[in-house]
Amino acid sequence: MEDIRIVKKMLPGISPILGAPKLKVCAYVRVSTGHSEQLNSLQNQIEYYEQKLRTNPEYKFCGVFSDSGISGAKENRPGFMSMIETVKSGEIDLIFTKSISRFARNTVMLLKYVRELKDIGVGVVFEEQKINTLSADGELMLTVLAAIAEEERKSVSTNIRWTMQSRFKRGEVLVDANRLLGYDKDENGRLVPNKEQAKIVRRIYKMYLDGVSAYRIAEHFNEQGVPTYTDKPWSSDRILRIISNEKYMGDCKLQKSFVNDNGRQVINKGQRPQYYVKFDHKPIVSRRRWEAAQKIREHRKKKVYPYSGLLRCPYCGAVLIRVIEERGKRVNWVCGTYLQKTKAACKGIRIPEETLIKITESMMPITKPFVIEEIQDGAKSSKKRAEKDFRLIPASEYQSG
Repeated sequence: MEDIRIVKKMLPGISPILGAPKLKVCAYVRVSTGHSEQLNSLQNQIEYYEQKLRTNPEYKFCGVFSDSGISGAKENRPGFMSMIETVKSGEIDLIFTKSISRFARNTVMLLKYVRELKDIGVGVVFEEQKINTLSADGELMLTVLAAIAEEERKSVSTNIRWTMQSRFKRGEVLVDANRLLGYDKDENGRLVPNKEQAKIVRRIYKMYLDGVSAYRIAEHFNEQGVPTYTDKPWSSDRILRIISNEKYMGDCKLQKSFVNDNGRQVINKGQRPQYYVKFDHKPIVSRRRWEAAQKIREHRKKKVYPYSGLLRCPYCGAVLIRVIEERGKRVNWVCGTYLQKTKAACKGIRIPEETLIKITESMMPITKPFVIEEIQDGAKSSKKRAEKDFRLIPASEYQSG
């Protein structure tokens, strides 16, 4: 026996059954919100599995994958998908998780991944239900329990919805200040202006009321390095969301969105009642300025130009949008994807309106979609942007790249 113990110490990759390789194991943990209590729970789960799996001599511990603030009804969870990719690369034999609901809250999704893993010889152990998916009756039990778990989720969801609805009716405002530029929450959970961030919000409103477009404000902020307090750059879409958010004048519209029965956050377009609370908290901009900004936005939305909806970007196919820059001194038509998501999504195309008018004089009125393509040749590639040559190609005939 002493010889065997010596051999095992010399060969750490060998399990207690001499010659058998250790099982490569990992754990998956998840909490559905980012609240501090749940984050503590997540840390406790991670520590539990590290202790459990590291100390078992039959296992080779391969880490703990985790997600926080993401519903188990969603498939695209970073930690979960990273684990699945690691498993498929052959680095894991067995997954431990606390319960079915931690792994997935949707029966179809649960069975999809369990069967995919089983096909490549990888099992999942659900500790609360005492199920190992590689066992003979594992999948049958799993199907039954998953269906029960989903019904429980729907029941809980209904109860939560009723509770939220009651709070909305009472005018109780539930806002995540971490996602609202310009505000923090005080000890009572009420919104209070964040001094530094509020300056940025006021600056946005001032520029917009001075006639600067949302696109130009975003471009200027990115050039100046104005912090977004997120990991994404400024975009026209974000500027417009700030412009249209009633919270900046001290009001709150409740239940703008909701979580549907599939666990997805969707925009409320009348499916659920909405409630409006006036003078809920201290405003960052005056009601007069906020309402003036809405009038400008509505005017710009309603104004239709001869080219509206008919010009396409040659790179991504998005519609070109009319952009007024430098306080009306310059008007360009620019790729919508570039405007809303920056050049990281599409390098975009930009054509001066005066150039567009010249090349379409003989075609007016334009009644069908055209792709705007920049003409690139040696002599002309050195010209300034405003002097570049363009051509229009019917969208039905255009073939990219």
